[in-house]
Amino acid sequence: MREIALHILDLVENSIRAGAAVIEVSVEEEPDRDLLCVAVEDDGPGLPVPGERAADPFFTTKEGKKTGLGLSMLKFRAEQAGGSFCLSRSALGGLAVRASMPLSNVDRSPLGDLAATMASVVCTNPDIELRSRLRVGSREWSVSTADIVRGLPVGGRGEIVVARRMKERIAEGLSALHVSD
Repeated sequence: MREIALHILDLVENSIRAGAAVIEVSVEEEPDRDLLCVAVEDDGPGLPVPGERAADPFFTTKEGKKTGLGLSMLKFRAEQAGGSFCLSRSALGGLAVRASMPLSNVDRSPLGDLAATMASVVCTNPDIELRSRLRVGSREWSVSTADIVRGLPVGGRGEIVVARRMKERIAEGLSALHVSD
């Protein structure tokens, strides 16, 4: 996975598979510190093993699989770009996965199409509350499926409509904040 958005998709899918009902995705740029931070947090059960074990490519919780490459690949990409990777307890009660890396590092993966990635999650998982928080310096933009649904008429709350609105709102936020790719 070369794009950060694809790593985010993998993490969100893991959260859903683990039983999370609320998932928050944060992308933060701190230009003054030359830093990009990405976090995915959930309200799921957390990890059944220590974080360093979970990031091992030969550890997985999926039945019938012998490898779990998602976390280890994100950890590799972050460290390859001179950054860091951390697994911890989320403020939501489940798992928090955080990766940070220098914005200017030539080995930093591009963000990719975060808006489309998040919309695809909403479309295929309409019962999940998905939150997105974007920040550049002191400016912030956030949107959640719960907010979108509250703003729609009762008959117009289908997953396609919510997914489309999520995509539009994230694209607006990225454009307004000029989150770099």
